[in-house]
Amino acid sequence: MRFTTPGRKAAVIAVLFAVSALLSLLFDALHSEVGSIVLSLLQVVAWYLVTRVFRGPGEPVRAARAWWRMTNRPLLSGVLAAVYGLVAVVNVGFSIAGFGGPSGTASILAELVLAALFALSYVRLTSLARATA
Repeated sequence: MRFTTPGRKAAVIAVLFAVSALLSLLFDALHSEVGSIVLSLLQVVAWYLVTRVFRGPGEPVRAARAWWRMTNRPLLSGVLAAVYGLVAVVNVGFSIAGFGGPSGTASILAELVLAALFALSYVRLTSLARATA
């Protein structure tokens, strides 16, 4: 199964956000540190799996995507790397201010992993674009 249209991609992302938000509220209401840590891990896995099934214009639909390729365009990878990096920095600030805990640390690590994956994708896609230009 591959998602190639913006509408289908938006629907998948909306479902991921909705499920993530509901589980976050549930684990927060239950005061479950373990649940929040598991949710951070699941979010990284889910976002990575989504990048495996999304395809951009001109990208082969049937072929497997390279493990490092998170998006079809360097700019999008760069923006998402910056967003995840910024969210991690903000959460580090909250942790230093005393709002941290094991689940906060897991969340920061998850954000850093996603930022690194998107940054690697940005670097490699930029290199590919220069090599083919």
